[in-house]
Amino acid sequence: MEFVQLEMFVAVAEHGGITAAAEKLLRAPSNVSTRIRLLEKELGMDLLLRDKRQVTLSADGEAFLEYARRLIDIAGEAKSLATGEQPRGRFRIGALESTSAVRIPSLLAEFHLKYPAVDLELAAGASGMLFDHLLSGQVNAVFTDGAPASPVLTGLRAFTEDLVILTPESVEIIDEGFRASNPTAFVFGTVCSYRQRFEEWMEQSSITPGRVVEISSYYSMLACVAAGAGICMMPRSLYETLPGGNRVTCHPIEGELGNVETWLTWRRDARSANLRAFVRQTKEHLAHLADQQPAVAA
Repeated sequence: MEFVQLEMFVAVAEHGGITAAAEKLLRAPSNVSTRIRLLEKELGMDLLLRDKRQVTLSADGEAFLEYARRLIDIAGEAKSLATGEQPRGRFRIGALESTSAVRIPSLLAEFHLKYPAVDLELAAGASGMLFDHLLSGQVNAVFTDGAPASPVLTGLRAFTEDLVILTPESVEIIDEGFRASNPTAFVFGTVCSYRQRFEEWMEQSSITPGRVVEISSYYSMLACVAAGAGICMMPRSLYETLPGGNRVTCHPIEGELGNVETWLTWRRDARSANLRAFVRQTKEHLAHLADQQPAVAA
């Protein structure tokens, strides 16, 4: 098994075909195809399903893809440790939608200016998807809700969010009448940790939504609520940045349910120069933010 074969296989998986992968790798398509066939022969399994129009990953290919990515990452980390290599090349970050919009733009800008040789990529999504992508090697680190739950992961606490409930502007108090109206609930996908908290809050508040509508945009959620269509939940830090916030009523969530810790999480076995630099930059960024906080009077 050759390292270049793994790179070619991963490129085919990520770019959707041999021709696109060959263009990315600056190689002939026939060379990519031949190298992958040799890899399949060595492994004794078909990694790709081929027809006249396209190639797709087989079930074995899907399973092998995670290992291929991890082997490539580990090889890169070993090289950077041995050579003292400076951060460079591709570095993939995943983050919650709200974190991507509010919390980390300035951090990513700082990192880019300090390490211009790093090709920084950001993918936004829900917590469940982010953890899956981290474990499978599709991203190098993620900003997501809560401390790492797997022993193969580690991380650091980055931000604390206050979650709020948004209702139409006319609803100043969430009273029995509003509960009985069975308002529509606007939520993200089923693997969203914020959605789980929202559902728990509704249960505790004796609210049974008449409908549950999945929307992948906080801006659209707020617009629907402002139009009187229902309720939603989001971090206060995000709500305060969205246009139209003056057309809804913001209700704080009392207790632990309304307080969320956002963690930067990565694989415990990861040691790349890019990851070490990003963790270091994140710590510096958080320390600077802490210094800017006003002192609390005794």
